Amino acid sequence: MNEDAINDLIAWMKIIILTAAIVLLSRQFLFEPVAVHGQSMMPTFEEDDKVILSKISSIDNFDMIVFVAPDQKNYIKRVIGIPGDRVEMKDDQLYLNGKPVNEPYLEENRQWAETNGYPKLTTDFGEFTVPGECYFVLGDNRLNSVDSRMIGFILEEAVIGEVKFRISPIDHIGTVK
Repeated sequence: MNEDAINDLIAWMKIIILTAAIVLLSRQFLFEPVAVHGQSMMPTFEEDDKVILSKISSIDNFDMIVFVAPDQKNYIKRVIGIPGDRVEMKDDQLYLNGKPVNEPYLEENRQWAETNGYPKLTTDFGEFTVPGECYFVLGDNRLNSVDSRMIGFILEEAVIGEVKFRISPIDHIGTVK
């Protein structure tokens, strides 16, 4: 090999190593692809949807997050309460800090429940305050969701990231709401 070929090879190797380092560091600290499993977030997410998480987002009410649950599985849920929030459910109406909350993402499930003889999606629970460094989460499919009603508050340190973008299926690609 002549000197020019060796220099070209070294240059390409540097580019490949730098690219691999950027990808690995981005996945570790910035973004992560995740597959959705289960029915707890239907119809917002369905089985095997693929999403991208942001690991550097600040979490707010109604953001969707992926976290490590007490059973060591990754769950995807909607954040209802952040630290200091007062949360209550009364007659299938969510109250956040004493104010009723409109939850349009539940409409399809409400219609299904009504058609199939379920009087409401969510059992009432009295007002409580979300402790510091914790979240209260619920699935959009409230009749079929293991969430904070069963497993308790989610520690901030258990959060892997916030769902930002759906990459599959192809007909649903885009930002999530």
